[in-house]
Amino acid sequence: MEIHQLQYIVEVDKQRSFTKAADEMFVSQSTLSHQIAKLENELGVKLFDRNSRTVYPTQIGEEFINHAKQILANLEVAKQNIQSHIGLLKGTLRIGVIASLGKIDYAGMLANFHRKHPGLNYEIVQSGTYNLLDKLKAGEIDVSFITLLPLPECDDLQFHYLAYDEYVLAVPPGHPFAGRDYIELAEAADEKFIFHPSSERMYHICMEACAQAGFKPNIVCQGNHSPTCLSLISAGMGIGFFPYEKIEAQKFEIGVVKLKEPVRKDIALVIGKYTSMTPAVTIFCRFVLHWADQLRSKKT
Repeated sequence: MEIHQLQYIVEVDKQRSFTKAADEMFVSQSTLSHQIAKLENELGVKLFDRNSRTVYPTQIGEEFINHAKQILANLEVAKQNIQSHIGLLKGTLRIGVIASLGKIDYAGMLANFHRKHPGLNYEIVQSGTYNLLDKLKAGEIDVSFITLLPLPECDDLQFHYLAYDEYVLAVPPGHPFAGRDYIELAEAADEKFIFHPSSERMYHICMEACAQAGFKPNIVCQGNHSPTCLSLISAGMGIGFFPYEKIEAQKFEIGVVKLKEPVRKDIALVIGKYTSMTPAVTIFCRFVLHWADQLRSKKT
């Protein structure tokens, strides 16, 4: 059994395709298939089943893949520990991010961290909170910045609060709300809404805010690409919930109105309770928490 064979089966499990896994590992498909077949012969079990469209692990294959992931994670910890002893920090840090992280100056934070640890590389995965949590639990990313969830929903994860975004309503130019500083959300009960996808945490937060205001929003469009959604609002298709920084950064003609009962998104750093705490992950988490503390101190 060899290390690269373990890497191959983990990648096939991730991609659910021999072709895609071979591309990711920079080997030919025949080489990857041969090595996995060699490992299966050594173990005396079949690790993968195939149909016309996908590859998926057998029951015993799934169990072995979990062991392989742990072995590879332990090797990465050992390697980084040795490198840290000689003053180096190398490897790849896989970070999940939601779309709006201006409140913690995410770009400035990561650039600052990279200057301190130039030997690290970064793999950034942008998605919604729920998808990022799935990736974290599956070991596909090391840490993630997400919208905070009620803790009972994710008792296998560790959350660290960082900051919050207060959402405002973006409205078309000339809209009756555009000339006002604040409104009660209930006043928007008859409006058409441009909304977040239901796969994102903010969808549920905004739906709950509307329910508390006594109405169910009339959602005419859903999307997670802010410029597109804001362009539709600017064109008069509806109104929508956005953090002010998202509107401020765009060039669209948009009206902004605050809500008397703020809709708030809490931003958190999250790691899995069983995440392999390599030196890179540990040092990065400490840096992020210190960075967030400093930002809060500047505002007080």
